Amino acid sequence: VYGGGIPVAEKNKSVFDILITNEDKKKAIAAKALSLLHDGQVVIMSGGTTNLIFSQLIPPLLKATIYTYSLPIAMQLSQYPNIDLIFIGGKMQKNAMVTIGIDVLQVLSKIKADICFMGVSSINIKQGLTEMGYEVSIVKKAMIESSDRVVAMFTTDKLNTKRPHVVCDITKLDTIVTELDSSDASLEEYVKSGVSIL
Repeated sequence: VYGGGIPVAEKNKSVFDILITNEDKKKAIAAKALSLLHDGQVVIMSGGTTNLIFSQLIPPLLKATIYTYSLPIAMQLSQYPNIDLIFIGGKMQKNAMVTIGIDVLQVLSKIKADICFMGVSSINIKQGLTEMGYEVSIVKKAMIESSDRVVAMFTTDKLNTKRPHVVCDITKLDTIVTELDSSDASLEEYVKSGVSIL
């Protein structure tokens, strides 16, 4: 303005403007994992950006029941006409937009899921899956206990890293999905442990 200045109004950021790193790698992982989805399944999905991309790539007419405690994933899945979506409520962990606590654990304890798609913070052949937050590690343990098959999905920057709180041993995983080819040397120890690699 003449003789002075006024601040430029900042554009309001949507709460769903989620920063996704390694997006191409995560799309490659999600595309591989789609082969594990079938009509009629009962599915549990954890939070995380890999699972968020996965939820965006699900075939539009898939008929399944999907449980999630991730608000962004629930919002994405709410657009699918044939998915029975159950959002597991509880105390909101605001930074990750997932629910945690006893309410989540009680719901998970009553589910018998065919398959669980698990986002991974850290994976290590000796320590297995580990998490930064204790409460999230407890929720993920409950997801594993409620599922016939556990699929861990992660970019390879998570390989051979560890966090303070144990989720499960490698032997609890049925399938690992990364952006790498299943014959990649960095996955050799995981193959030897008996986990299927996609």
